[in-house]
Amino acid sequence: MAGSHSRTLAIVIPAYNAESTLGDCLAAIAASERQPDELILYDDGSTDSTGAMARAAGAIVLRNDGPPGGPAIGRNAGVKVAKSELIVFVDADVSIHPTALDRLEAAFTADPKIVAAFGSYDDRPRSKRSAALYANLRHHFVHQGGDRRATTFWAGLGAIKAETFRAIGGFDTRYARPSIEDIELGVRLNQAGYTIALVPEALGKHCKDWGKRQLWRTDILSRAVPWTQLIAAGRTQGSELNLVGTERLKSVLAHLCWLLPLATLVLHSKLLALATVVAGLGYIWLNRNFLALLYRTGGMKTMVLGLGLHWLYHCYASVTFVLVMLRQRFLSPSSSANAAPAINPMPPPVRPR
Repeated sequence: MAGSHSRTLAIVIPAYNAESTLGDCLAAIAASERQPDELILYDDGSTDSTGAMARAAGAIVLRNDGPPGGPAIGRNAGVKVAKSELIVFVDADVSIHPTALDRLEAAFTADPKIVAAFGSYDDRPRSKRSAALYANLRHHFVHQGGDRRATTFWAGLGAIKAETFRAIGGFDTRYARPSIEDIELGVRLNQAGYTIALVPEALGKHCKDWGKRQLWRTDILSRAVPWTQLIAAGRTQGSELNLVGTERLKSVLAHLCWLLPLATLVLHSKLLALATVVAGLGYIWLNRNFLALLYRTGGMKTMVLGLGLHWLYHCYASVTFVLVMLRQRFLSPSSSANAAPAINPMPPPVRPR
């Protein structure tokens, strides 16, 4: 399956009812310049043709016959049966670029201290719906501008040394749904002193067709809430990727954009009206590079809709952050979230089918 390389490489794909995107995912792997030595798919109780598609592509398929347990369990199970030195996690809705595996692997060769590396979505997602374009391009923008010395991890297209993954305990399987299980793993790697690399040149096309409600639900319940709980527990400094100081300033300006107009209506103040304009222009200016990306990709309509979605994002993400922090610190000060939780052991291997 693979050519001549200094290390062996396995791709592990967790999947649940993924037939709408898995074909593109598997075809991209087949077209990759660096072919994997192993291709493993964890079928998490699918009721569609996910497993059959993977078998037809030559993958080892691990099958969960019960209710879905989440990608953390699936990835752990895949690593359990893998024999390769390097594990590359690829989501079932990601179509990797031909050079993505080579670029990830090259990071480990260039710096032997690196134990994990991850890439980025490209700027041409498959879905052209406004919410999908916005969500995928936001992710692309954050990763393209991130520090190459990372303090987190992303499993949509992320590689890790197998021995390190097993030593650190794998993904925390208490994340029973797609959430921040990869971020939490990165936090543990960082705390243990391991080196993680962001490789923005390692690209994958996201094939997920986001809707607005799905986007908001995911942003709040599956990301903002559990991520804030990690911060409240003192397990991360909260300064990586989209939690840096500039993003906090954007959140302040986003709230001023609705608070100041309300105050203007009540107080009939020209000064407050002027402040509203200044806040709005300031918010647009701070987001100018992201808005330019939206414009280049989808034109004026995408940029305007994206601006509205981004404004909502800064509002609801910051409110969620504050509410969760207050709850953790004042309503449940002795809860388990304030201590570093024990990591569930990796599950026993699942029989290939």
